[in-house]
Amino acid sequence: MHISSSTGEPKGVGAGASEQRAVVSPITLSERSSVGLALLRILVGYLWFQQLFWKLPPTFAGLYEYVVRESQHAIFPGYGALLQHTFLAGCSSLSSPVGCTAFVPLAACVWTAELLVAISLLFGLFTRFGAILATVLSLQLYVGLAYTGWIWTYGMLVLLALVLVAVPTGRRLGVDLWLAPRFEAAGQHHRLARIAGWFV
Repeated sequence: MHISSSTGEPKGVGAGASEQRAVVSPITLSERSSVGLALLRILVGYLWFQQLFWKLPPTFAGLYEYVVRESQHAIFPGYGALLQHTFLAGCSSLSSPVGCTAFVPLAACVWTAELLVAISLLFGLFTRFGAILATVLSLQLYVGLAYTGWIWTYGMLVLLALVLVAVPTGRRLGVDLWLAPRFEAAGQHHRLARIAGWFV
């Protein structure tokens, strides 16, 4: 597409120079790179899946210690107070969730969110949705636990999740490969399908 200048500027100085700067060819991933990112997605999904087993329902006991640590070591002081008034409300002990009024239902929400991330990333099913959820969960871990170990441990988990948000990795070795063209076709007539199609 050519853009003509109405001021009659010389081609090398005016419109032509800006046109050369504006025309940048998009980066296209090779098949090998796409498969590599899909394998990264599966690895991150397996990481989330593996983390489900030390905080199993119905008590979610393994999670309690981490919530207590987050409330004591959060980067943002307000986050610790938030945990104390939600997850840890009514708790009478730092070692077990005895007397906690909201811990089990809120822990069930966390566990379910992590299960959804694992399913989404392992199977490439609505991968961007799973990656966004992984980003949120990783950010809260970073805010609460960054000072309890190597500061980049949870930071790298956030960055990995953001890569999976940016690139539709479920379209290789995933269910999204099958879903994407169907949402794209339906999206021409339905706005909801167009929105849902972004998450695959």
